[in-house]
Amino acid sequence: MIDPFGKRAREVLDEFESMDNFLRIIPSYMSIDAALERVKWIKEGRIPEYVINLDDLRDLMGFYALLGALAFSPYGLEMELVKKANLEIYRKKISKEFDVEELALPVDKVERGEIPREDEVILEKLLYEALPEEEKRKFALRYKIHLKNLLSLGSKDLNEYYIRQGYAYLTEHQLEELWESAFERNFERAVNIFYELREELPSYYLELYNRISEIAREHFKERLEKMGSASAQPLRFDLFPPCIRLALAGVGSGLRNYAITVLLTSFLSYARICPNSQGKNVRVKDCIKDLSVLEKEILPVIIEAGNRCKPPLFEDQPNEIKNIWYHLGFGYTLTPTLEDSGNSTWYFPPNCSKIKANAPELCKPDKDCRYIKNPLTYYLRKLYFARRREENE
Repeated sequence: MIDPFGKRAREVLDEFESMDNFLRIIPSYMSIDAALERVKWIKEGRIPEYVINLDDLRDLMGFYALLGALAFSPYGLEMELVKKANLEIYRKKISKEFDVEELALPVDKVERGEIPREDEVILEKLLYEALPEEEKRKFALRYKIHLKNLLSLGSKDLNEYYIRQGYAYLTEHQLEELWESAFERNFERAVNIFYELREELPSYYLELYNRISEIAREHFKERLEKMGSASAQPLRFDLFPPCIRLALAGVGSGLRNYAITVLLTSFLSYARICPNSQGKNVRVKDCIKDLSVLEKEILPVIIEAGNRCKPPLFEDQPNEIKNIWYHLGFGYTLTPTLEDSGNSTWYFPPNCSKIKANAPELCKPDKDCRYIKNPLTYYLRKLYFARRREENE
């Protein structure tokens, strides 16, 4: 199989009726050590031949086992490791057995005579006039993609393509670049979908995640030493999703309790002190040693947002402060202690679908909301890419 998101992959997955079923079946057929073979090779730098030559089902099981594990930390070094290693695996597979119809990419083959001969002559002179004959095929325009599909993959500079009648014509190298963009997009989309399922996944996936994390920490050791911990850290308000920014600005009376007590309280607390929560029973005291972060960094932001509401939330509902502590898992109180953590549920940020259903005025998606299922994953994604940019500066 040359593309885990392509036509053949979809046919295999259809036999299991749903992705939920497939993820639950994998632990019975593939050991954690077998799944890890898809990333462990990166230490030596050479992909084992047996990984390249796995049959379709075993190949997909290993790949999706890793994606299921990433549900517990959708943006971090673990995701980078898995994506990097598997991109190389499938790139190697494609180089051995290329079939454009098997790629998860809306590309067609160019028919003979489709490009006017006068254009072909010009392109030949521009692209590969001085190349040896065996190299010319790499630069021939043998594939095409509709412009809307090209743009959806993030390609903005159209000057590098030959364009005719709404299609961009591609060389083999350009096709490979677009396939890589499509792979990364589909990879990220799948991880975001699995993030919603993490609490229902078998323990196999959490154990697999922890093993991946060990490999990632070793592989990216120098980066970790340079950048420090990628877990709990001060909030980056500039990276918040639109719904959170709207809630922070204050809302009307009909939205106040949901926007402030439910959405902001859960989002800010998890984003600040436990961004990579791995289970539904996590407590605040599992993540911090005292309440100063909550009392000095999070609660003031929530209260300020409540005061911006019309009318101000806490002026006519002063006991709503108790409700905030309740949603943080301390029970209904004004004077919590760390030991009270666990007296109630520490509510996780609601998924985007619930926000849209319960508070549609807060759901104003921007371009970065695409494929995102929870506001926390939006923030983690933006934070991940921000840190990568800072590393490269």
